[in-house]
Amino acid sequence: MGLCLWLGLCLWLGTASSQDIRVATFNASLNRGSAGHLLRDLSQPETSGARQIKRVAEIIQKVRPDILLLNEFDHDEEGEGMKLFQENFLSVGQGDQDSIIYKHRFAAPSNTGVSSGQDFDNSGSAVTNPGNNSYAGDAFGFGTFPGQYGMVVYSQFPIKDALLRNFQMFLWKDMPNSLLPNGVGGRPAYYNEEKSAVFRLSSKSHWDLPIEVNGELLHLLVSHPTPPVFDGAEDRNGRRNHDEIRLWKDYLMPDFGTYISDDSGLAGGLAENVRFVIMGDLNADPSDGDSSDGAIAQLLDHPRVQATPTPTGPGGTEAADRQHRDNPAEDTADFSRENLRADYVLPSIAGLTVRDAKVFWPKRSDPLSASVRGASDHRLVYLDLTLTPLAPPTVSRLRIERNTTTALLHWQGQPDTIYSVHWTQDLQAPWREDPAITLEANDGNVWLATDTTSTRRRFYRIQAITSP
Repeated sequence: MGLCLWLGLCLWLGTASSQDIRVATFNASLNRGSAGHLLRDLSQPETSGARQIKRVAEIIQKVRPDILLLNEFDHDEEGEGMKLFQENFLSVGQGDQDSIIYKHRFAAPSNTGVSSGQDFDNSGSAVTNPGNNSYAGDAFGFGTFPGQYGMVVYSQFPIKDALLRNFQMFLWKDMPNSLLPNGVGGRPAYYNEEKSAVFRLSSKSHWDLPIEVNGELLHLLVSHPTPPVFDGAEDRNGRRNHDEIRLWKDYLMPDFGTYISDDSGLAGGLAENVRFVIMGDLNADPSDGDSSDGAIAQLLDHPRVQATPTPTGPGGTEAADRQHRDNPAEDTADFSRENLRADYVLPSIAGLTVRDAKVFWPKRSDPLSASVRGASDHRLVYLDLTLTPLAPPTVSRLRIERNTTTALLHWQGQPDTIYSVHWTQDLQAPWREDPAITLEANDGNVWLATDTTSTRRRFYRIQAITSP
């Protein structure tokens, strides 16, 4: 197990095998154009309106994840939709697949389609009657009715919803140095003071939802940031997408996340040395598409996130766009304009080992290809994970300071612990010692200074050896 830092630094500690699980995210397009429409389709599995739902269920039954997030599942307050999807579709074998029964499920309200009473799209008036795009543009999250494009979690393991931290109500203005286009700090003046005072950051919601896996907690960090398009020169959706992703980045850095307050009033980020998986349709590709520069890199380069191996599928390569910059096998969305990597399952370095990573996108010659293309414009993404023991906190309170020539890393060390440092420019190459690296310890504080003038990125590994 390792802790990979933003500057490329990696801390590696030993682990032992424990529980194997499969975790998946799927934007299943189980949304409809009006309130109650999805419930009608879910309650009538033999009608034409249920054909797409059967294809979604068939894919889930084929992959058989233990923990599953569904994006774009219209929310209803009674939870009837997620119940009907289980009873009428997942519990019934679709195609050649066996049924699958999830013992636990969870959903909560979404900002989509919730009236704000504000003219958020600057059309000249606030639209408060649901049912059209003018209303959707003024809602806290784009939706023609409350709950459209919601989220659902299905699990074979107990969901500890009493421990849920929900950030649905968190205000964008409360994020320090945000990209909110309110005319402050040189940003475009799209939202005036009145609108900025009530504008929620999350276009759907952000959940920290703990799952109990054989007595061990796994935090699902669930969201579905807004697409970074459908706006103007002010780039309000691109900015919001960036900062919705940034919320998780800061949430994982306790010293940066002190400003974050959940809907119950509890402030602060996620504790160190816990297991988590960031999952959802994050609407941001590392290189292609219209997301802000570096939006998804906030998580892919995060010191607590295990960003590799990257999930791949053969269908993405087969459907590749000519203008593509990244590996098309990593794409998760089959859009008419260009295919993108939009959907992510990103586990913590602490307490989790990745055994396999896949995008369920078969080639067109595969018998399931028609179901995949007919289910959604997104593809299911899954990781096979092993829960491993959480390492003792041999490193804590890590800080990074950087200038033009030197990177200085400081952490709280532990008694009777010896640290050694190696580096490499390629994670597939051997690690090397660097005589230019200096390591100092004083009263439990450890300092590492290293030269950063090289134009090539370096990865650093700190090994912690506890004396007997």
